[in-house]
Amino acid sequence: MESNHYSAYRPPLHKLTLSRILKDRHFELALDVGCGVGTSSLALVPYAKRVIGYDPSQAMIEKATPQPAITYTNLIDELPNSCDLLCFFGSLEYINTEALKKYTQKLVKGGQLICCDFEVDYQPILEKIGLEPMRTDYNHSKNLTDYPNHKSFKEHVRQVESTSFNCSLEQLKSLLYAEFENMGKSTKVIDSASFERESYELKAFLYYTGYTKR
Repeated sequence: MESNHYSAYRPPLHKLTLSRILKDRHFELALDVGCGVGTSSLALVPYAKRVIGYDPSQAMIEKATPQPAITYTNLIDELPNSCDLLCFFGSLEYINTEALKKYTQKLVKGGQLICCDFEVDYQPILEKIGLEPMRTDYNHSKNLTDYPNHKSFKEHVRQVESTSFNCSLEQLKSLLYAEFENMGKSTKVIDSASFERESYELKAFLYYTGYTKR
């Protein structure tokens, strides 16, 4: 199950990305849309008194890590009527215009909206173990400019930057399993591949855009 691979290991990039965009800001209530297994919600805790982690997948929510400041739900009717921070971390690609409007209506005037994501470069490793390059039309840099009526938000930052992180072979395989399943590809080739090392340094790109609601 995809939620098992996502909960097993996620790259340590959520905290880094949020520190870049939120800096020393603090909020009363953050709504994390598309929170998955809660990695982004946990990373939001230092910036908000309360965090609501929402994901329509019950399987993802069941795997989410409990934290006193976070309330997880897969029920859209349980979302708060208002928030002062609205976060889309790797989820905007799955949200259409109608759904986005429902979420942004909950953001108070002057509230902050952030679109964040990261992209791990697996290609050098895939080439070494003889696997085909990953090909996907997923847009990691998607932000409000891809939607109509985005002018009701004032953009104050848009950035792409590179970084790197270390992971064990087991962690790497968890990442590859999740990526392959997300693309609808068989993970059997990962199990049969020959890995030469027990630890790896992976490069990644951080994408983030921040807005203020007018």
